[in-house]
Amino acid sequence: MNKTPRLIPLLALVVLFCAKGEAQDTVRMTLDSCLRYAYENNLQAQNAKLSLQSAQVSVEGAKMNFLPSVNATASQGISWADQTQRSGNYGLNGSLTLFDGLGNVRNLQQSRLAERQSELMLQQVENNIGAQVISAYLTVMMNKEKLAYQQEVLATTLTQQQEGELKYSVGRILESDYNLLVANYRNALSETENTRLTIENSRLALKTLLCLEGNMVVDVVPTEISNLYGQTPVSAPTFDTVLAQSRRALPDWQISSLNVDIAQNNVQKAWASFMPSLSLNAGTTYGEGGGINGSAEVLTSGGFNTTVTLGLSIPILNRGNSLTQLRQSKINLQQAELEHRQKTIDLQQEIESHYIATLQALNRYRSAETMAQAWRGSYEVYVLKYAEGAVTTVEMLQQQDKYLSALNDYLQSKYSFLLYQRQLDIYTGNNK
Repeated sequence: MNKTPRLIPLLALVVLFCAKGEAQDTVRMTLDSCLRYAYENNLQAQNAKLSLQSAQVSVEGAKMNFLPSVNATASQGISWADQTQRSGNYGLNGSLTLFDGLGNVRNLQQSRLAERQSELMLQQVENNIGAQVISAYLTVMMNKEKLAYQQEVLATTLTQQQEGELKYSVGRILESDYNLLVANYRNALSETENTRLTIENSRLALKTLLCLEGNMVVDVVPTEISNLYGQTPVSAPTFDTVLAQSRRALPDWQISSLNVDIAQNNVQKAWASFMPSLSLNAGTTYGEGGGINGSAEVLTSGGFNTTVTLGLSIPILNRGNSLTQLRQSKINLQQAELEHRQKTIDLQQEIESHYIATLQALNRYRSAETMAQAWRGSYEVYVLKYAEGAVTTVEMLQQQDKYLSALNDYLQSKYSFLLYQRQLDIYTGNNK
C-alpha cells in the first residue's frame, strides 16, 4: 500500500509557489529602514507634510499683514461738448495700519500655534504609521521563525512516514499507525504551507504601508531580539519614568494643550473687534487734460496732488456681532479646557494600561520560552524512542502536538512582547 504518489501534486504546488515568489523583485529591509522609508513615502505622512507646509505659508501671510499696502492707479477719459476734451489721472496710494486692536498680532499668534500643531500632527501620523509597520514587520519575523521550526518537524514527519511505509509493507506496524503517520505528514505540510501564505500576506501589508508599487516585494532581515528591544529584556523602567518621558515626547499631550491655547487666542481676537483702529493713508496723483481741435491738442490743465491722512475708526454698533463672537469664543475655550482634561486622563490611562500589558507580555515570554525548550527536548527524546520502537505512534504524536502547542505559545508571547515594547518606545519617544 503506497500513498506517497498522492502527495506529488501538492509538493509540485509548493515548488511552483516558491519559484513564483523568488522570481519577483525583492528588497530586504531592517525594521529601522522600513520605518525611515515609511516616514518618507507613506501617503498619509506626505499629506501631513503638505498640511505643515500650508500652515507655514499661513504664518508668512500673517507676517505680511504688518506691511503697508501700495497701489498704483491710472485712468484716461474723453468727453464731448462744444469741443472734444481729454483727461488723464495717475496716482500712487499707500496704506498702513497703525493699530487694529492687536488683531494682526493675534492672527500671527494663531497661525504660529496652527503651525506648531501641524508639526505635532505630522509626528502623530508618523507614530501611527510606525506602530503599523512594526506590527507587520514583527508578524513576518514571527512566522518566518515559526516556518523554520515547522520545516524541522516536516522533515521529521516525512522520514517517519517513509520509514512507516517500509514497516507497514513488512507487517511491523498496523495500518492504523501507518495512516496516522501519513496524516501527520500531510498536516505538517499543510501547516508549513499556511505559514508561507501568512508570511506573504504580512509582506503585502508591509509593502502597502511602505507604498511600494509594481512587482516590488519587501522582505524582512531577521533581527536578534536584543537588537529589537535595545537591551536584554531583564528589567523595565518604572511607570513614573515612562509617564514622564511620554509627557515630553508624545505629541498627543501637546496637541491637546495647543487646542486650549488656540481657543484662548480666539477670545483675544474677539476682544480686538471692540477696539478702535488707526490707519495712515498717503497718496499722490497727477492729473492732466486738454482740448482737441482737429489734429492738434491744447493742454489746459495738469499738476500733482499729494495727500496724507490719519484715519480713526471706532466701532459703535454692529448688531451684536462682536458680542456674540466673544461669548462664543469663551464657550469654545471652556470646551477646549474640558477636552484637554479628558484627553489627559485618557492618555495617562492608555499609557498605564499599555505599560502593564508590556510587563505581562514580558512575563509570558519568559515562561513560554522555558516551556518551549522543555517540550522540544521531550519531543526529540520521543522521536528517538519511537525510532527504536520504545513508544507507540500515538504517544509520539501526542508529544509532538504538545511541543508544537508550546512552540506556538512561545512565538506568540515573544513577538507580542516585542510589539508591546516597541509601541511603548513610541509613547516615550525612543522609537527614532
